[in-house]
Amino acid sequence: MGEVMDAREEREEREELILPVMADEDRREMLRLEEVGGLPTQIDRSRDLFFRFLLGCPSRLDLLGDLLNALFSVRGCPRVEQLELRNADLPPDGVNLKESRLDIAVVDELGRHLNVELQRENHKHFIPRGLFYLDKLFIEPLGNGEDYGRLRPTIVICLLAFDLFQGEDRCVWGFRWMSPEGKLLTDVQQLFYVEMNKARERLSEIWRRTKSDPDPELTDEERLRVWCGYMTNDALGVRLVQEVLTKDKVFRKVNAAEQSYWGTPEYRYYQLRAQMAEMDRKAIEETHLDEATARGMAKGMAQGMAQGMAQGMAQGMAEGVAKGRLEGRLETARRMLAHGLAPEQIAEYTDLSLDEIEGLTARDD
Repeated sequence: MGEVMDAREEREEREELILPVMADEDRREMLRLEEVGGLPTQIDRSRDLFFRFLLGCPSRLDLLGDLLNALFSVRGCPRVEQLELRNADLPPDGVNLKESRLDIAVVDELGRHLNVELQRENHKHFIPRGLFYLDKLFIEPLGNGEDYGRLRPTIVICLLAFDLFQGEDRCVWGFRWMSPEGKLLTDVQQLFYVEMNKARERLSEIWRRTKSDPDPELTDEERLRVWCGYMTNDALGVRLVQEVLTKDKVFRKVNAAEQSYWGTPEYRYYQLRAQMAEMDRKAIEETHLDEATARGMAKGMAQGMAQGMAQGMAQGMAEGVAKGRLEGRLETARRMLAHGLAPEQIAEYTDLSLDEIEGLTARDD
């Protein structure tokens, strides 16, 4: 019986190697790279393709449930008992409107619509995009003229491979509709952020506690931290899954899925393509940054030169006016001296010093 079950599970595993359509030229390139050893040798677990393969397949929704329950336990939310996959493509609301594709979309036995996203980098519009997904999921079940009672609780969970809230120790954040005074309006829409780099910081404590235990048990918080370490390729997180938690049925299944995934050259090829595309995008961004920096420097130099010229002109004009005024007072003083006025009187009328007036007398002599 065990052999039959193993064979069936193996067949189901093969059937769930769902791959994007590969063009002939890509397949030839993949086979060439495989032959010369050019495909990646290290799996990157933070890639969308592996994330969807591991947690978004029907036969592995129990793994997703384990991750969600670890998070919900930390946040005090009802646990999930059963999950069903939903279409991850959100249709536009009308003609020429934006379409959306979610990483993983499921509904649980309570009717909650859940979207789980894996995010590697903090893009400019990342937070508005999460709110967009939350609203789209919330209103998606409601057709024209239908009762608002069809709207179901909606939760978006974002697993982040970066720190969203700098300088904060907390790694799990939850947001609901609440007033500034702390009054909860509704929890039908919730948004969770899990900062995985922060969550994995205590993996060393879990490692020390469990490494010598033949069958260690983890708290929900510890399970969440192990998941975060594993998904971000943390060395301790991976070792805990592969070496310590070998009797844990969830993480044992994680190991089996990873071996199946990484044993498929198509996935390794797509990881290589994703890595190359990311490198190209960063190179373009750095080039644009360098160009922007150069333009900024040139603009700053031009502005500085213009400002310097303007300041110089203004200073020259001011000095010229001041000089002209001084020369005018000196000429007035000469005329007053010629008419026989005393230097003290001239100083009072012209605001010149006695030394300046006496200097005029000396030059005239």
